[in-house]
Amino acid sequence: MRKPDGSVRPVRIAVVMPAGPHDDIADTLASVVQYTDPSRIIVVIDDTGSFAGTTARARDLCGDIAVIAAPPGAPGTYGGLWVKLAVGYTWVLDRFRPQIILRMDADALMLGGGIETAAEQAFACDRSIGMLGSYRIDPDGEPRDFSPAARILRAEEGLRGLVHPRCRSRVRHYARLARRNGYVPGEHALGAAYIHSFQAASRLHQAGWFREPRLAPASLGEDHLMALLTIAAGFRIGDFGGPADPLALRWHGLPAHPAELLAGVKLITHSVRSWGDLTEGQIRSIFAEARAAAGCTRGAEP
Repeated sequence: MRKPDGSVRPVRIAVVMPAGPHDDIADTLASVVQYTDPSRIIVVIDDTGSFAGTTARARDLCGDIAVIAAPPGAPGTYGGLWVKLAVGYTWVLDRFRPQIILRMDADALMLGGGIETAAEQAFACDRSIGMLGSYRIDPDGEPRDFSPAARILRAEEGLRGLVHPRCRSRVRHYARLARRNGYVPGEHALGAAYIHSFQAASRLHQAGWFREPRLAPASLGEDHLMALLTIAAGFRIGDFGGPADPLALRWHGLPAHPAELLAGVKLITHSVRSWGDLTEGQIRSIFAEARAAAGCTRGAEP
């Protein structure tokens, strides 16, 4: 938190997580608490309509979790979700100085420790990178297709965007800035989980770009918008979700069987909603058993 002298508290990692009414937020938070550095702050943006209940469940896990209400006037997903996330980023950066910020869905899970070190090393290797995620290649090594997002952007900048003229004006403004920095229309890191450096997030924060409620009606996904703003601020996106990288992400369902993910080098996966015939409850149970075994192993070490 902000100290009495007005300075902010340094932490190694901040986690920003939106929570909806059908999310098993307690299980996801348990994975984050177990596998992140104790120098942390975890912020849940409560979009459940049961703010008090989410707060109580979070406090049962650890004292490093803050639950804040989703802002009014930002319904649903797409631009509305971006506005919610921007409120979470703002809350963090007003009070803390995290080395990295991990944005993570409530149906993602942490599978192991070390995401901080992996991200810090990636950012240190290339200072122009401000965002890491499942970017140009997916967990199988296949190229990701940015053309659907590019089509939405063209529509937002074109006549269709006139339905929400203030939103259209802001999208066009950020797209112009991003194109000057080499932006490829539609490029983005998958929204399930991505990581910002403090330098990139701080630049957006200081520019006031996280205070843009006019983006709420946008048809672009929150990940499309976050990538657009990051590049507009002068940073690039880096691959962090390929076959040898820490992120194993799919838009729908897991990218591999839970046992395969646990046997590999993956630290975060998405989505635990399904894999083959396995239900979300069964998938979460498999990963929870692995967390419990890992906790027992650490506890037994001298």
